[in-house]
Order: sequence, then structure tokens, then C-alpha cells
Amino acid sequence: MKKKVISMLLCMVMTVSLATGCAGGGSKSKDSSSTDPASPSTEYEESIWKDVVDYGPVDGKSDKDYSFGGVFGAINSYSDPMQGAANEAAKELGIPETEFDAPKDWIQNDQNTILDGLIAKGLKGIYMMTSDPVAGNEQISKMVGSGVPVVCVGGSPDTPSQATLTLATDVYQASYDGTKNLIEAMGGKGGVVGLCGAVTDTNTQSRMKAIEDACDEYPDVKLVQIIGDIDESEASVTAVENILAAKGDQINGFISTCYYPSVALASILSDEKYSEIHAIGCDTDEAVLDGIRSGALDGTMSQNPWGQAYLATVTLKMLTDGWTYEENEDFLVDSGSFYITQENVDKVEQTQKEATMEMAKTWTDKFKAPSK
Repeated sequence: MKKKVISMLLCMVMTVSLATGCAGGGSKSKDSSSTDPASPSTEYEESIWKDVVDYGPVDGKSDKDYSFGGVFGAINSYSDPMQGAANEAAKELGIPETEFDAPKDWIQNDQNTILDGLIAKGLKGIYMMTSDPVAGNEQISKMVGSGVPVVCVGGSPDTPSQATLTLATDVYQASYDGTKNLIEAMGGKGGVVGLCGAVTDTNTQSRMKAIEDACDEYPDVKLVQIIGDIDESEASVTAVENILAAKGDQINGFISTCYYPSVALASILSDEKYSEIHAIGCDTDEAVLDGIRSGALDGTMSQNPWGQAYLATVTLKMLTDGWTYEENEDFLVDSGSFYITQENVDKVEQTQKEATMEMAKTWTDKFKAPSK
């Protein structure tokens, strides 16, 4: 009797299971190759892309077609926010999370090896900063020629380029604004020293010109000197210490347009004997931000790596969906720069996000939508 009861119960369970399965009430895991439209997420519904850029794979495509990644020119703190920003865009648009990598040093062959490996692995779109503008542009041509769209970030490759566009800082404007902020902190008068990177770099030349132009607008400001070729740690420290020793009585402020001199200023000017000297740095490395918090630096000019990666990922989704970049649009798009002081030093990423969302409001205006 006991066996008979157990047998009857098992039959009932099997019958219920079959009925449930036939009714379609069971859970169904998402097949990455499925082309069924996904239901928009809360993130998409609350994003600026709602009803503008399609959510998830479009007809005829699967998640695999939206396997994107970012590769920076070298391991550098500048790129720290990028993967998080790219993944935020991916989540809003209902596509897979992204990958991110970078060579140890600014060596194009090393970056090419990483890029080739990611594409062999199945990545279908890349955002990147080339390790070398010229050789990197050759790699871009190869990737685009094989059907992999490329959006550049951080700095432009050599042009003309097969990349769709470049999201980067207007280096002249950022350096000009930084110098103006320095002079205002100095009370509109005194001696200024500029600290810059490789003088053979066209970006450095633009930054130097910006410093000169800003100083020329103030009759009581003297440009004491611009020091170039110091975008490395030891050279930066030596340059700042030497100019202070030689012309310290003429210097009221420093404007740095690159990373290592900014870190050197944050350290050296923390000495109380330099408390009357003002300084504006570049970028938002923690050492620079700590220099602002301590008062060694008045501020820094932040670029927008968060926005570059976020908008680049959105762009890769759009290109995959069939959008095309308008021919009359600029190849180089200014991603913005911001003045960071003690007032907003703990809100750097928030500042970048807010500016990016303003850009996002009109981002699709730069493209031709796919025909429906």
C-alpha cells in the first residue's frame, strides 16, 4: 500500500511538470544567440537614450555582435574610469559588459598584440587611444577593414583615419583656461612658469601657445619661462626645483599641462616656504587631488576620460545598429575640461558625468539614423 501511494504521488508530480512545461510557465535562460527583442531595463527607461537608441540587439543581431572593448595607449591613471563608464553605457543599452586592456608602455607593437588578441577572441567594436598616432593609425585601418568599427579616445590618431571619430580634450582651451585660473588666483599679476611635455608633440605646442596667449591678456603678468620635455617623474622634480632655485623670487605661479609636473608641484609646493606660490595642475591623479586638499595646489584642469569611454561605447552600439556618422561633422570632438578646486575635489567623476550627459542630449544629432 505504501509503495502504491508513492507511485501515485510521483505520477502526479510528473503530470504537473509536463503541464507546466507545455504551458510555457517555466523559467527560460537567455540565449546569447537569440534575436528576440529584450525588454528595456530600468536603466534604459531612465536614461537619455530611451526611444532614441534601440535597447539590446536589433533585428538580425545577437549579443555577440555587441562585444566591445577598450584599449588605452599604456597603463596610465588617466584611463582608470573608462571601463566603469563603458559598462554603465552598456548596461543602459542592454548589451554585454565590455573588456579593457592596455600595454605596459607606449609601444604600438605591444598594443597591436592586445588588439589582435581581443578581435580573435570575438570583439566586434573597439574604443582606443593609440600608443603611437602614426603606427596606431595603420592598426586602425586594418581593424576597420576587417569590419571592426573604431572610436578613438584621449588623443587623435594620425589623420586621415578610418576611425569614426575621436573624443578628446581641446588641449589649447584646457591650457588657456588653466592659465587664466592661475592668474586669477595670483590676483592678476606676477610671474608665471609653464610646465609642459614633449615639445615635438603638436599638442604640447598648442598648450604652450595657450599659456602665452593667456598671459598676454594681463599687462601685469610676466611669462617667466615655459619648460618642456619634462613629462616624466625625475625630470619634472628636477625642473621645478631648478627653476625655483634660479628664479624663485620672480615666480608667483606655475601652470602644468601634463601629469608628472603636476605631481611634482603637489609635492614640492607643500613646503611652507612656498606657501605664497600658486599652482594649477593637470588631470586628476590622487596625488594631484591630495595636493589640492592640502592647499599645495590651487586646482587642476580635469579632462573627461569617463565621458570619452561612455560616449564611445554608445557610439559603437549605434554603428552596429546601422547609424552612420555625418560627413560634415568634425572628426575630433571636444569631450570637455573642468576646473577642479577644493570646492569640488571630491566630486570629480560626478562633474564629468554631468558634463557628459549634457553632451549626450544632442549626441545622436551627429549621426544619420538607420532606415526602419
